[in-house]
Amino acid sequence: MICAIRPWWHLLCKVLTASCTLRQSAHPPHRRANAARAAGVSQVILASTLDLFERLPAHWRVDERWRPRPLPNTAQLCAWLAELSARECARVGSPPVTCLRFGRLVNDEQAAMQPYDPSWLHLEDALQAVRRALEVDLPGSPGWRIYHIAAAGTRAKVRVTPQTSGQADLGYEPVHDFRARWPLQAPSQDGRSWEAVLAPQPMRSRPIRKVVIFGAGGPVGAVTAQELASSYTLRLADVRPIPEIIAEGKPQMPGAPLPSMLGAPHEYRIVDVREPQQVMAACEGMDAIINLTVVRHDPVDAFRVNTLGAINIMRAALAHGIRRVVQTGPLVEGTPGPGDYSWDYDVHVDAPARPYDQLYIHSKYLGQEACRVFADHYGLEVPVLLFGAFVNPRQPGGTLYVFAVSWEDSARAIRRALEVPALPAPCELFNVTTDLPQGRFSNGKTKLMLGWVPRDRLEHYWSDPAG
Repeated sequence: MICAIRPWWHLLCKVLTASCTLRQSAHPPHRRANAARAAGVSQVILASTLDLFERLPAHWRVDERWRPRPLPNTAQLCAWLAELSARECARVGSPPVTCLRFGRLVNDEQAAMQPYDPSWLHLEDALQAVRRALEVDLPGSPGWRIYHIAAAGTRAKVRVTPQTSGQADLGYEPVHDFRARWPLQAPSQDGRSWEAVLAPQPMRSRPIRKVVIFGAGGPVGAVTAQELASSYTLRLADVRPIPEIIAEGKPQMPGAPLPSMLGAPHEYRIVDVREPQQVMAACEGMDAIINLTVVRHDPVDAFRVNTLGAINIMRAALAHGIRRVVQTGPLVEGTPGPGDYSWDYDVHVDAPARPYDQLYIHSKYLGQEACRVFADHYGLEVPVLLFGAFVNPRQPGGTLYVFAVSWEDSARAIRRALEVPALPAPCELFNVTTDLPQGRFSNGKTKLMLGWVPRDRLEHYWSDPAG
């Protein structure tokens, strides 16, 4: 699809497009948006795909207001994560982004050589949409707009009607309907309920006895291994040899725990989550996965570890029939920016995320969304634990962030996420913070669903000493 539009490239110096593979697009949407902002680009056009609605029956009147339901394959994950990345960058002052979701591009010759596909879009109509997006002063939100670019006619999988913004605002009027290729019989309607259409493929649970922990060399990995070692057989995986981390003896911050060597039956692996084959091998024979990996500051590896690494882990879970995957990440409602929650209270974990373009939170958010796509489609059980600040309660008090937890309580929360019998939805988010009087963020869902209660209250961090 992208290659078909490339003849326009000399005219589209202000156009950015989604890359065609996950490895290529692990970082470009975020970096390209920032580059466009720095260069003073006036508009960004993001090429996406109507295949994000492939699961939905053709008789449903899908328009731009519908939530996409991407399949967990490379092409659709690539497009969906690119959309989310561009949208979040657009919130904070990147050039306005016009997202064009195209049908499957064909020309006359290609259409004549294969059976009719209701998802087809003629190349000439696609170019018309790009031309309109460049020429029209579009109304509405200045930062982010979506338009469905589909074929003409009643047989199109997604139809352009006067009620959709694709025609009313953009002025897009497709010409080609491929009528000569239509089957004689109109397709029968799918009589299933929408719940049945979107129901996940079932995966059976199994007893959890063996657990692989990715990122086991970090401080959360260290306390989690100690917490779980007496109950499970652990495979402790990190990009660095854990004996080397132990010998070095340098905590990530004052009071942060260091890993310790565990004897048999536990084992250690050197695993780079950026490499799918290594992740696949590390998950073999395991019953559950805990993902603690993170890169915060590198503009390339943050996406390769936090986003693509999460995808590699979910693919390995699927390949090995592992249903329970504990994913971890940062608080995604705490970043300042337009429309943020800075002056809100009791912010619930299921409030819409606000990662904006902050590298660490943005890249982890995309990985979290990829986990949700896999979980929704395959019926996995993916509790996502969100953290803010980590504290050693034995350290002297100081300034405490309004979302904080002790290292040991974080490990106990991970245990509860590993052991909770069931989740209401395939992917559930949980705030992991101790009880704090500021009242900014709620941990009520974590207590209710996971049965987790923080033991370390950390009063000496938020109250002045007596006298």
